[in-house]
Amino acid sequence: MSWDAIETLRRALVETRDLLRPFRAGVWLRLAFFAVFVGGTSIRPPGVGIAALPLNALGVPAPGPRMLAFLAALLAVGFVASVFEFLLVDFVEPGGDGLRWSLLVHVGDGARLFGFRCCLGALVVLPLGAFVAGIVAAAREGSAVALVLTAVCVPVVGALVVGALAASALTTSFVVPLMAHGEGGIRTGWRLVRPALAAAPEEFGVYLVVRACLGVAYVVTGSIVAGVFALPFALAYGATALGGQVGAVAGVAAFAIALVGTGCYLVCLRGPASAFLRIHSLLVLDRLDVPYDYPA
Repeated sequence: MSWDAIETLRRALVETRDLLRPFRAGVWLRLAFFAVFVGGTSIRPPGVGIAALPLNALGVPAPGPRMLAFLAALLAVGFVASVFEFLLVDFVEPGGDGLRWSLLVHVGDGARLFGFRCCLGALVVLPLGAFVAGIVAAAREGSAVALVLTAVCVPVVGALVVGALAASALTTSFVVPLMAHGEGGIRTGWRLVRPALAAAPEEFGVYLVVRACLGVAYVVTGSIVAGVFALPFALAYGATALGGQVGAVAGVAAFAIALVGTGCYLVCLRGPASAFLRIHSLLVLDRLDVPYDYPA
């Protein structure tokens, strides 16, 4: 039996090659820039949202101004990442719109996606926080309730985490492109995708498995790239302990190695991988019974 997620892998490679060749520095650099924010290349599906743990129940003091500023920065990055999901769709599609135009058009779509991700995060983080708080409180009293809570709540919290990750991945892969093409918001997009999901749930399951396998391959490749730069960086950074002029030169060398390594990782690996994964999801979406056609 054939599966769309597997059959489209070869064409996704061809489409990604056509996007990257002939070599144009602007294309590679923009993909690297997108990849900084779009988290679709790791084994973890992108954007499960940001929510606050009930820290007071764990005996942690209320967050101060620095913590609030940090959370505000995280929310801002999360919003930008949500907008960039739509920009990446426009960019990898043949004949896509310019970056500036896409940014103006998709700010509202990004806000909807960001709100959805925050809700998913709350559905996971709040029960998880309550679960941890209950276990800590029971353990402090030496009660066996902690064991009961663990036995009962771990499967529930685990199911919530898996469900949220799957919902986030499917939304980013299949609902975001529909929104990018003017098919409404999150609810409308899911209303269009839901019949296809109900008709062939195994196709979506295989897609998630393939996506996870591609994520493992990406992590392994990224580790190899990091390892190439790790040894010279460690040597240069260790030499800074010598102090004086030698230490200063070693510090500059360590910074340069880290900068070059990060650039190689983003430009040569993460950017192309983000493009491939997004093109692959678009090709799978093209085969579903939804109002989307991959541009020829």
